[in-house]
Amino acid sequence: MRISEPMPRRGEAGPSDPAGAGWNRHVLCYPLVAAGFFLLFVYLGVATGKGSAALDLLQGPDDMMRVVQVLDWLDGKGWFDTVQKRLDPPARVPMHWSRLSDLPLAAAIGTLQPFAGRGDAVYLAVLTVPAVLAGLFAAVFVWAAVPLVGRLPLLVPILMIGTLIIPIQQFMPGRVDHHGLQLVLALLACGFLIRAILLENAVWALGLGFVGGLSLAVGLEALPLLGAFTVALCLGWIWQKRRSALTLALFGMALWGTVLVLIPVTQPPNRWTATICDQMSVVYLALTGIVPVVGAAAIGLEYMATGLRRSLRLVIVGGLGVAGLAGVAMGFPDCAGGPYGNLPEEVMYWFRKVSEAKPLYDAIRQKPGPAIAYVLLPLGALAYTVWQSIRADDASRPLWLALCVLAVSGLAVVTWQIRGSSYAGTIAGLVLVPLGAALNRHADRATGILVRVGLRVCLPLLSTIAILVCFNIYRPPTLSHVAKRRATCDVRPAAAVLNDPKGLGAAPITIAAPIFVGPVVLFLTRHRVIAGP
Repeated sequence: MRISEPMPRRGEAGPSDPAGAGWNRHVLCYPLVAAGFFLLFVYLGVATGKGSAALDLLQGPDDMMRVVQVLDWLDGKGWFDTVQKRLDPPARVPMHWSRLSDLPLAAAIGTLQPFAGRGDAVYLAVLTVPAVLAGLFAAVFVWAAVPLVGRLPLLVPILMIGTLIIPIQQFMPGRVDHHGLQLVLALLACGFLIRAILLENAVWALGLGFVGGLSLAVGLEALPLLGAFTVALCLGWIWQKRRSALTLALFGMALWGTVLVLIPVTQPPNRWTATICDQMSVVYLALTGIVPVVGAAAIGLEYMATGLRRSLRLVIVGGLGVAGLAGVAMGFPDCAGGPYGNLPEEVMYWFRKVSEAKPLYDAIRQKPGPAIAYVLLPLGALAYTVWQSIRADDASRPLWLALCVLAVSGLAVVTWQIRGSSYAGTIAGLVLVPLGAALNRHADRATGILVRVGLRVCLPLLSTIAILVCFNIYRPPTLSHVAKRRATCDVRPAAAVLNDPKGLGAAPITIAAPIFVGPVVLFLTRHRVIAGP
């Protein structure tokens, strides 16, 4: 078998014979993978010698603000009350973060606090919650990749986890923001998509819609992924006709229904019909409503007309999609520019200067090495899937087109804002699994132990080395005085004074702290701060 050969056909890979091909084989492998990664990331937190306080583990201001929000909730704030009253007084800051993302951290702290006290409970929570998500991430990656490797051992997708060096950063100890949960849901949805295309089974399409809606409620970063799913299923209908129309419609209904249910779960009653651009709202209910309409139209066309050419199907789907998007833009003009479209200009002025929100071309000018590392794997995934989509036969082309659409979405997101690199890297690692499987088949026929091992590990190993090399070359000179100032800015000695009940800690006061210090002050004291990033 050539390395470029498409993935096995149905009878070989197993969709028509799940027991023989082993789609459900080695079920115990998933919890073992999860447990292994959980222990690895807990060890990383304990063995790095960063101390035994939560502040020593928390990765950045977003993680600190997440803990502050969770502690406020545990101290009596309501489910719908996400306003941070100690930030920017007296105006205060309504946080657009979803309470759904707070659940894992709140559950861990709430469970441990009666036994360990608040301080140790927070430390254990910020140590173990990312590790739990890391375990889930690894296990779901293997599960999602199983249909792409056929009868080959699960060692193939397990080894391919080695390509996910950038996404893995979202699961390091202390990384308790919502990105890790978002990546787990994205992988779970991709697994549903692959199975929905291969099996054309209603269960997978409904699961895809539910997970997609849940991911959107966690964070609007899921929008590009949902768009990719929609395009992939539309291409499946254009190529495979009738049964794929039902898959598309079921996905759309499940997605729209999930959003409809989650709006009252995530928003108070007085905001159920409000136009909110940066949170789950009727804006996104209308946007996701385009999908079931397109699906219903596809089903109707299948029953009213037979023998529609693919070009005509493409025109119909594209026309409905463009009309739907135009209708949503006209109905909600404030949000036509995206989730941040209605932010004040003074806020957008600052937002454009945030490093992770910069487009790729800006990042290449400032830090070319890391910027190249962000797109290295996504570019490879795109080239591979385009090539396979062109040369695939009619039976396998819908799946290759879907993988190609996922690769395009990942590359587009990281090009728009470099913080999309985790999503792009996750998708790239998944869609390159068939290439790893092809190399593994070559290894089975190769002679010599070293050659066999080399073929099996070359793709994840070389990818990891290339990314690490890019990260560590072409770095611009560091401003030593800035780095030194940040390294020596330890707020804890000041916090002892700020918490002294006989002095500044007698009553909450407003502190004019540097913007990156603001969340630390909120976390360590009960005082207010002017700003936070």
